[in-house]
Amino acid sequence: MNARGFTALELLVVLAVLGILLAIAAPSYQAWITRTELDRAAGLVATELQATRSAARTGILRTFSTTAGGTSVVSRGVTIPLPSATTDDARSVTFQPPFGTIQVPSGSAAPSTPVQIVVRSTRRPALFRTVSVVSLMGKVIVK
Repeated sequence: MNARGFTALELLVVLAVLGILLAIAAPSYQAWITRTELDRAAGLVATELQATRSAARTGILRTFSTTAGGTSVVSRGVTIPLPSATTDDARSVTFQPPFGTIQVPSGSAAPSTPVQIVVRSTRRPALFRTVSVVSLMGKVIVK
């Protein structure tokens, strides 16, 4: 007899093995998704800081700002939502023309650098990235 196909027992064994593998992989996958979303949000903050600086080089004073616990940032007058992340503190960075340098706050002798913006995951609050503007010229680093 030339039988074709799989028996019910073989299919059940394959399904059981797949179920075990999925149960083992699911937590790692969720952690990966959380880290990826946080990296995306921190990258978005860094990109918007750089875009705000570049826009200031066109001759108009430009400001980038965050709010404490905020789920969005304001860059060049536009509110941009952060994917699954919040910012810890209220920060405002103003770039001035013609070179896109950080503007000196009123009453200060010099601008305060580095400016650090902490981007925290909403899924796992212990997980965060720090976006820093490390020089007067607006160099941005994500850690």
